[in-house]
Amino acid sequence: MKHLRGIPVFLFLIFALVVPAAAQMAVRIDERVPDIERKIQAEMEANSIPGVAIAISRDNKLVYSRGFGFADLENRIPFTAQTVSRIGSISKTFTALAVMQLAESGRLDIDAEVQTYLPTFPRKSSPITVRQLLAHLSGIRHYRGDEFSSVRHYDDVESALSIFKDDPLINEPGEKYSYTTYGYNLLSRIVEKVSGEKFGDYLQNHIIGPVELKHTFLDEQPKLIPLRARYYTLTREKALRNAPQVDQSNKWGGGGLLSTVEDLIKYSSAYDTSRLARPETIRAMFTSQTTRHGQPVNYGLGWRVYTENGILRVEHSGGSMGATSLLTRLPEQSLTIAVLVNCDHYPAPKIGTEIIRILLNSPLAEGQGK
Repeated sequence: MKHLRGIPVFLFLIFALVVPAAAQMAVRIDERVPDIERKIQAEMEANSIPGVAIAISRDNKLVYSRGFGFADLENRIPFTAQTVSRIGSISKTFTALAVMQLAESGRLDIDAEVQTYLPTFPRKSSPITVRQLLAHLSGIRHYRGDEFSSVRHYDDVESALSIFKDDPLINEPGEKYSYTTYGYNLLSRIVEKVSGEKFGDYLQNHIIGPVELKHTFLDEQPKLIPLRARYYTLTREKALRNAPQVDQSNKWGGGGLLSTVEDLIKYSSAYDTSRLARPETIRAMFTSQTTRHGQPVNYGLGWRVYTENGILRVEHSGGSMGATSLLTRLPEQSLTIAVLVNCDHYPAPKIGTEIIRILLNSPLAEGQGK
């Protein structure tokens, strides 16, 4: 595996947990910290990882956060728990939450067709619903060619829809799960139309601000953002290089946010209160959707949802130019783990799963969850 560019990182590498269902976190996290730190440092050394940050919460209380390595190799600036880095497709959870907030308020019906809210969006071979967009069941395509590494700037969300809006579907809506960042771009435009606010303003006013996420932003390249990491990639000769510059305006809603591990923990914790949405709304987001044939897709409304050996995981990962990320919740153990890595050749989910293995004191079996 060389790069994760343009493909959801969780499809590359997720290790399945093998944990007895009775393992209900009768563990002191502080006792496992030395093992966690040794594992992270070993992974960094073995895989030429510039910087990592992790944060862990138990019962929605931050119990551990730390950075390792460097946010900026050239200037020897440490990567800390306050370092701001790309979160990639974890951004989709923010977009999904925005949609569900509007649905909860009665301003949007997730089972309505896209054209109910965006009448100018071209009709396809079959109608697409908002729910299908949320669950990656729409048939709208993902990146092609060099779109993942685009340097073109789009002035607004509407103009970025031009990348894919006229393309045919890759499958009929509801037929099968097909991961698509562009489907989430379309959702972000629906948020704008229904709310009357720009997408970034909506996030700030209804999610980022209320939860006091002080280090979560749109990834705007020209903007001065304190403590922002630099990003790296690995050549075929195994040499670290600065990752190419990209313009994220082609995918704000699908993969264009920045955050810190501590902000991600705070964001996740807010799902367990009524600050962002009602409990029944959150339960709907954390419930796997199904194809038109009734097949579960292990993806809810903005979150990947699966059970492995009796352990429920609700999570999203991300792969960006020069960065990977993971935010994973283990509801039955009241555990949440956030991981940010500032290179694109090493998947943050691998570190996240290693941390879970250590915390639950359990072996791992290699595999791919869906």
